[in-house]
Amino acid sequence: MTASAVAARRRARISPGRVALSAFLVLAGVLMLLPVVWVVLQSFELPADQSSVPPVWFPAQLTLGSYRTLFSTTPFWLNIANSVIVTLAVVLGSAVVSILAAYVFARIEFRGREALFVMFLVALTLPTQVTAVPEFVVVKYLHLLNTRLSLIIPALIQVIGIFLLRQHFRTIPVDLDDAARIDGAGHLGIIRHIMVPLSWPAISAVMIITGQYIWNDFFWPNLFINSTDKMTAPLALYNLESVAGGGPVGAIFAGLSVMCVPCVIAFIFLQRRLMEGIGYRGVSR
Repeated sequence: MTASAVAARRRARISPGRVALSAFLVLAGVLMLLPVVWVVLQSFELPADQSSVPPVWFPAQLTLGSYRTLFSTTPFWLNIANSVIVTLAVVLGSAVVSILAAYVFARIEFRGREALFVMFLVALTLPTQVTAVPEFVVVKYLHLLNTRLSLIIPALIQVIGIFLLRQHFRTIPVDLDDAARIDGAGHLGIIRHIMVPLSWPAISAVMIITGQYIWNDFFWPNLFINSTDKMTAPLALYNLESVAGGGPVGAIFAGLSVMCVPCVIAFIFLQRRLMEGIGYRGVSR
């Protein structure tokens, strides 16, 4: 490639349109981060600054008083532990369920398969509140109310995960299944040695999306849990605000900041997996 061609390619890369798009994306990213930065700053500010309007972006003095109030007023470490246990259990359990169900819908022929899959997709269009009453009745009759299992067992079926993995499994050539069967592999062997390795980017993305949803979930814990020591972190913060009549505001900001830490850490280490899963197209036929 000649020097003039290299220079032309470089000029194409820094065209005005690309510069404008990059500037727009940077601005959008900053605007999206501002509320998070504001919450974290509020957790370190003095009570007088926390209630000031407009917000104080550059406080003259920082304090850990809000964090001391949070952990002395509520068993928040226990609530965080509950969130971690529930999230990990749902992420791992729903991944197994989604892989098995997606394999059935993608590979096993049976009467009514497509109709059943359509019913699964219809479930995605229903608001969460539609299933709240029947799900509460089922959990009650199973004697699981006010337990972590009430948050784990119903969440093991993640329809969006089944749908995404089913689509990815369908991109894997059936010839690989036939080759595995010649070697004596059954359905579980095919899933273990073919489906999971070839679909791992998609599985990782489904696990990350599920984990983010469960970690921030408030609706189902609010429906099933009423003991303070069994609450997840989002429900504990809401309970702190409602019981205290709208405060302490600083402790609530401190709790929100603590909840952000695992999400930020997870995104830093797993963002590549998430991007690979979103852009993954499987093995071409």
